Amino acid sequence: MFITVQEQTEPLPDDVNEILGDTYIKPTEAHYYYMKLPLNADEWSITLSASKNKEVDDVLEYKVIGNRLKVTWTDMRSGSFVLHNGEYEKTVLVESLF
Repeated sequence: MFITVQEQTEPLPDDVNEILGDTYIKPTEAHYYYMKLPLNADEWSITLSASKNKEVDDVLEYKVIGNRLKVTWTDMRSGSFVLHNGEYEKTVLVESLF
């Protein structure tokens, strides 16, 4: 089944419990959206997988929009971070531009 995070094209099943969104992203000005299912979302939090002496705010911008999380990786280097929402986690890997 195909479900886009930006636009819901069909009813969501009640038995899905996960964070939807891309696992691999590019370090660009592109925005990536994540949504937690079921829709009764808890508070979002983000941690860097390998901090390299950086804080989350140093390498990405994020904003909660309704039940979605909008993320933009702003550092030109690759890396990874973990999204948290309630008991659910999703690791996101930022690939190299090249």
